[in-house]
Amino acid sequence: MEFFESMEPLLRTFWYIALPASLFFIIQSIMTFVGMDAHDGVDADFNSDFSGESAPFQLFSLRNLVNFLLGLGWGGICFYSVIENKVILTGVALLSELFLLHFSF
Repeated sequence: MEFFESMEPLLRTFWYIALPASLFFIIQSIMTFVGMDAHDGVDADFNSDFSGESAPFQLFSLRNLVNFLLGLGWGGICFYSVIENKVILTGVALLSELFLLHFSF
């Protein structure tokens, strides 16, 4: 663990965000390819007619949260040596996160 102990706190935070998010993303991707995200055989006890404007907007989902954390963590790690200002670095990491979040819808 000397690798993490020698890092600056912001870079260490980006790593602590990126690694678990990446692991969860890999597990989630494998489950999607295997077909474990299908909801066959689940009995829902509600009216599923979402054809109008009252359809729910899935802004907050687990998949979007994982994409948010992936973009934030890896964006911060990738630009850490390029951008010296930590506020701008965090802003660029958030922008890269928004880029990934945009493609997860």
